[in-house]
Amino acid sequence: MPAQKRSTHRKMSEKRLRNIAVYYCQRYLVSGGKLTAHLNKRLYREVADSEEREGFAVFIPAIVEYLTEKGLVNDREAASARLRSALRSGYASGAAVTVASHGAVVDREVVEKELEVALTEALPELKVDPDEPDATETTMEQAALALKRARRGPYRSRPQDDKSRRRDAGWLQRRGFRLDAIKHALDIDFLD
Repeated sequence: MPAQKRSTHRKMSEKRLRNIAVYYCQRYLVSGGKLTAHLNKRLYREVADSEEREGFAVFIPAIVEYLTEKGLVNDREAASARLRSALRSGYASGAAVTVASHGAVVDREVVEKELEVALTEALPELKVDPDEPDATETTMEQAALALKRARRGPYRSRPQDDKSRRRDAGWLQRRGFRLDAIKHALDIDFLD
């Protein structure tokens, strides 16, 4: 006779929901929006009855507020961490702000406030001039740095050919760089 499977899910309660939130905050750097999304996903996955799920969802804003007061939830720090990660991955500044805003589930304005500091921390070899109103030169340097870090373009171990140049140009374009920065970084002329 086969052994019966026991359910490993424990009954949801306010205390368990709070413990799930604390554990998540201890493991990750989270924003209020990210924690809310995580708790809603856990409720959806573990509580089958929609009315019961809505009853527990009422506790989520209070849990997020409590953990924010305790310093475990910080929108600015979560946005800054995501922004630095996106910049190190080779994204242009504008695209990195968008990626960080969506990833950390915070408003774009919060992320934009962290951009200057994140640029200097994530890309220390990049010369950022805060007084420079035209950031075209910085964007070109950022594109070249992205290629260098990814070992693409002129930094490939094998010589470049037309196919690899097109791939690298597409890679930069998908990361939010404009045509002038791509041309400069790859040292190519698209009219040839």
